[in-house]
Amino acid sequence: MIGAGTLTDPTLGLLLALGQAPADLPEGFAAIAAFKEGDSTRPRRLGLSAAFGVPILAGATIGFWGLRDAPVLAQASVPALTGGTLLAVVIEEVVPQAHAAPDSRLAAGVVVGGFALYARLSVLRSG
Repeated sequence: MIGAGTLTDPTLGLLLALGQAPADLPEGFAAIAAFKEGDSTRPRRLGLSAAFGVPILAGATIGFWGLRDAPVLAQASVPALTGGTLLAVVIEEVVPQAHAAPDSRLAAGVVVGGFALYARLSVLRSG
């Protein structure tokens, strides 16, 4: 999605990358904690953590170079398909888990704040 977004507009690709980074940080922290519980050495944990960036960079590179000469419809379809897939994952996996715990005003505020920040960044990019 980042590579295809960069084809559309380099600023869009940067915005997509900036939007993805905060989403990946908690996952990275959880993975590091799991490696630490498994008695992995510090250099091994750091190496494995760095390896999590490889698929992101590979996907952005393949998306950019693979769609560079593709028709505009194909270039626009990839981010749309990716966004739809991510939305389906959120609806099927994340939302039910979020409602399993007691409601928290802080959690709701953080979610709303995250959407507001991303919307603000989108407006700044286009305006």
